[in-house]
Amino acid sequence: MNKLFVKIFFLLFTVVLLATSCKNDVDINDEYREISVVYGLLDMSETQHFIKITKAFQTDGNVYIAATDINNSQYKPEDIEMFIEVYNDNGTFIKDILLDTIMVTNKDSGAFYYPNHIVYATNDNEKLSFDNEYKLKIKNLVTGNLIESNTKLVQNFSIVNPRSLVKFLDFNSNYPTSVEWHSAVNGKLYQLTIRYFYTDIPSSGPTVSHYIDWVMPARKSEKTDGKETLQLEYAGNSFFDLIAAKVPLPESGMKRYSDSLQYIFTVAHENFSIYLDVNEPSSSIVQERPAFSNIGNGVGLFSSRFNKIRPFIGLSPRSLDSLYNGSRTYMLGFEDRPLNP
Repeated sequence: MNKLFVKIFFLLFTVVLLATSCKNDVDINDEYREISVVYGLLDMSETQHFIKITKAFQTDGNVYIAATDINNSQYKPEDIEMFIEVYNDNGTFIKDILLDTIMVTNKDSGAFYYPNHIVYATNDNEKLSFDNEYKLKIKNLVTGNLIESNTKLVQNFSIVNPRSLVKFLDFNSNYPTSVEWHSAVNGKLYQLTIRYFYTDIPSSGPTVSHYIDWVMPARKSEKTDGKETLQLEYAGNSFFDLIAAKVPLPESGMKRYSDSLQYIFTVAHENFSIYLDVNEPSSSIVQERPAFSNIGNGVGLFSSRFNKIRPFIGLSPRSLDSLYNGSRTYMLGFEDRPLNP
């Protein structure tokens, strides 16, 4: 009985082996299904707004080569109709904002096609209101697919410290400098960047303006109702380390002058914050992470952000002295700008 069982087992095994070894080609591609990829951020502090739409592609060849072909990822402009419906707080329709194609010619190199790519844009004077809700509608006129999403706007907010009377920034304190602000309605993630401007005047050639960004750690609010006070601290003396690392030595005969500074607050909507969290690099050995999308009949993100700029005239007198004569930056050639005659 055991011998018969063994013979039957090997007979079945041989039949299966012969049946599965007759064809070596394996088709890993399923039937193609349209998947639209959409990204767009509305910003009340801007007057023109952009949406990017591409499509997932399928190939039997080298995927890296296929990715460099714009026709594989880009929809034909005549096949897409895109607009944003505007509704007030009561849900009453106000108007449609139409978007049209523009060609961007400076896309960075990478795995996908560059430098030219198509984006959809509103007119250059489209002011948005924080009272309204914005619903994105994209129609594929060939397949009939309708892509939808919606967002509220991140609203303006106030800065508590430094006060509005402070016109110059001082980086010489031995104590941490505190920055405080009230949270923004619909805002979740806050990033402060200190932008420092300076000017080079070569002995021959045009004057060149530069800036250096000092990016602070991000802060999150607990809620999005705009009723919190947020704070961060930075060590002012680290500013001079940044300047020493980022500003090159001057050319012979060059004049170099210190200019103004800005606090630039960038605030992300909660959906935008979630998207950034999901896509940030992982420190875990488990690399698979959940995907996030708020695009109906597609994938991607349609959300909002807000940029607020707090300007300063320049560095305080003692910070200028440290810039000119301090051990970390004296060799960079900064000097007082001559007074106008």
